[in-house]
Amino acid sequence: MRRFAVILAALAAFFSCTAKIPVSAGEEPSLPADSRFSLFGGRERILCRWQGLPEAAVSLRFTFPEGTAEIPVPGPDGEAFLSGRPEGENECSISLLTADGAIKGPALSAHVYGARYESTLQARELDSYTLAAGHFHGTLSRSIPAAMDGEEFRYDDADGKEQRVYFPASETEVSIAGIHGALLRRSVYIPSPETGDTFYSSETEILPGERIEPLPEQILPVVDGYRGIWFALGQVNTDYGDKYSGGLGTYTMKHIPMAVYSPEAEKTFFVYGGTPSEGQKYLQCMIGCYDHATGRLQRPRMVMDKGALGVKDPHDNPTVQLDKDGHVWVFVSGRGNKREGYRYRSVNPYDITAFEEVGHDIMAYPQVMYHPEKGFFLFFTRYDGTRQLFWKTSPDGVNWTAHRQLASIKEGTEKNSGHYQISNICGTKLCTAFNRHINGNVDTRTNIYFIQSEDWGETWTTVDGKPVTVPVTQRFNNALVRDYQTAGKNCYIKDLNFDADGNPVILYLTSDNHLTGPQGGIREWFTLHWNGTEWEQTKLTESTHCYDSGSLWIEGEEWTVLAPTDAGPQYWGAGGEVVRFRSKDRGKTWVRTQTLTHASTNNNTYVRRPFGAADGFYAFWADGNPDQFTPSNLYFCNREGTVFRMPYTMTTEWQNPIQIND
Repeated sequence: MRRFAVILAALAAFFSCTAKIPVSAGEEPSLPADSRFSLFGGRERILCRWQGLPEAAVSLRFTFPEGTAEIPVPGPDGEAFLSGRPEGENECSISLLTADGAIKGPALSAHVYGARYESTLQARELDSYTLAAGHFHGTLSRSIPAAMDGEEFRYDDADGKEQRVYFPASETEVSIAGIHGALLRRSVYIPSPETGDTFYSSETEILPGERIEPLPEQILPVVDGYRGIWFALGQVNTDYGDKYSGGLGTYTMKHIPMAVYSPEAEKTFFVYGGTPSEGQKYLQCMIGCYDHATGRLQRPRMVMDKGALGVKDPHDNPTVQLDKDGHVWVFVSGRGNKREGYRYRSVNPYDITAFEEVGHDIMAYPQVMYHPEKGFFLFFTRYDGTRQLFWKTSPDGVNWTAHRQLASIKEGTEKNSGHYQISNICGTKLCTAFNRHINGNVDTRTNIYFIQSEDWGETWTTVDGKPVTVPVTQRFNNALVRDYQTAGKNCYIKDLNFDADGNPVILYLTSDNHLTGPQGGIREWFTLHWNGTEWEQTKLTESTHCYDSGSLWIEGEEWTVLAPTDAGPQYWGAGGEVVRFRSKDRGKTWVRTQTLTHASTNNNTYVRRPFGAADGFYAFWADGNPDQFTPSNLYFCNREGTVFRMPYTMTTEWQNPIQIND
């Protein structure tokens, strides 16, 4: 090694470049003058390249502040990776190990990349694009961020196989054909070409961006304001008013869902029963839209004019869903078997201005579930003596299976059956909780039955997986979870949701009978939770009317009920003042935490939970005087409980709501 004694090797270290090692005489054994090192930082690793090392070289030692690492040297020229390096600047000194000892090398550094760097990456601007009928064409910004390598697009083809298409950063015009379903994209970054490690911006979905020009008859009429329907059933059987009446724009609880949030569009689409003006008892099936980005409401549109058919009854109110392509679907309820229900689909995704009718059929109380891989599942009611439960399915909303019966319970000499159900979906698990009407008499609704299907209706089971034969026809069967008939109680199911483990939770109310006023007894609210082993029942509160109706939100370990459980200005009428209850122990205990409305002019009714509820438009409901015909306003609140009134009159396409509480 003495032949190198007159050579001093000094390595100039820098990221992604090389330098010769200067030599001075009289130093300890050192590297040859033409030896070079380079360090390049990648994803949690460092690439080391070397040139011109002596034949005696065995390995290289890297000394970092926290310790050392070694890599073998198989030859005078080569490269190797040091893995497991922390993100940020990595400084080290290098020594060459030989059989005779160590030769000191240079101090070097390399910048290592990781999650922090990746979290800062932005997608390249997409200046313009069209996406329609499976074809995409876009123009990317000519401004290319540092280290960006290109754009990656991901989608499924006609056979359901995932495809990925890559466009280098030099290309600004991009086109893709054969897209089925969602088109996703992300920008690709390679900050160190030497390591070739790739980093990605967050993946985002490209929403359909080409408008289809609707036909004139598909453009929906605009109503210049949110005007709810007022209705009275006309069954005044006590001194305390109608069985139910008032502002019923968000009626019934068995119309599911009446609002759905789209994270892609950042909008909540909602439907309600409306009317042309405050002086009319005339049903219009309406759709509205709330923009979470701006906090504004779009002018509502009339999907179907039921009033033109002589209908003023909110039993014909609509429900709403979204499909995987962003099309908005509206299912308008029928009534009985003579008044059919209708299905509509928006002409353009995430747009409420134009719809096309896609079918009609017997369909009361439509409860529309959707899964992007399976399509639509419809729970509904037919009046085949008297209210019987059915379901049917469709892959596309247009072509449907024949209806199949879910429940028709009769006992003894009963000639008629009757049921109301509340359903929901958890992943692909379909669940329904229903009561029974003794001999079909709707005023004797009682009991709670629960069944579920995990194969899209092919088979049904109890909550713990025991088979259930459908239709359910016996009063006593393994689907029965609460026997209120024996106790002489009525039961009104309000909502069905799922805990963090996917177990069902039922929100409901009991009473002595269907009568209004004190003759109906104490109206008690309960939650019924399947904890994985048994059904746990907890009393929530009390209210003054059987048709006081609210909903249940479950977000992780925090459960919330919003319902008009405080008596309103019309004390014995349906609805009241809206109250929040919370549970932080999975429904074992409930605490009243907030009164959302107070000193209202009219009772608030039917507080509804949007599917996928997001802050901004967290719940919505209507108001009205149950004792006399009045205008009915519509309201919504955010997650914190701030309440807004929707404008009854609108002069612009998008308008701010009116805040009514602090």
